[in-house]
Amino acid sequence: MEILIVSHSHEIAQGIKALLEQMADGVAIKVTGGIDGDIGTSIDNINALFESVTDDALCFYDIGSSKMNIEMALELADYPNIEIAHYPIVEGAFLAAVESKIGKSKDEILKSLEDNFKVKA
Repeated sequence: MEILIVSHSHEIAQGIKALLEQMADGVAIKVTGGIDGDIGTSIDNINALFESVTDDALCFYDIGSSKMNIEMALELADYPNIEIAHYPIVEGAFLAAVESKIGKSKDEILKSLEDNFKVKA
């Protein structure tokens, strides 16, 4: 199981990666963030990230155009093992990494994310 992070900021992506690696050592954390030192996301960088995936993966993102570029990358190429995780980027990725570390499957992790991040009235 791999955790993917797509952020508009290189620093945010690297910071989340550092946090997850400390808390879930051994889980593959791959990130892309920013464009040439500036804020933004790039479909080319996202495609490169996706091409590096060798297992099932959950992809977390920060804001709207990240999601849009991820969706376009998934439509343009066949990445059947990658699923968008529509959950908070830090908390969701943290939960996914820790649960992956203890051996849960992608489907079990998605269920846990759903249970933990339901909107409660």
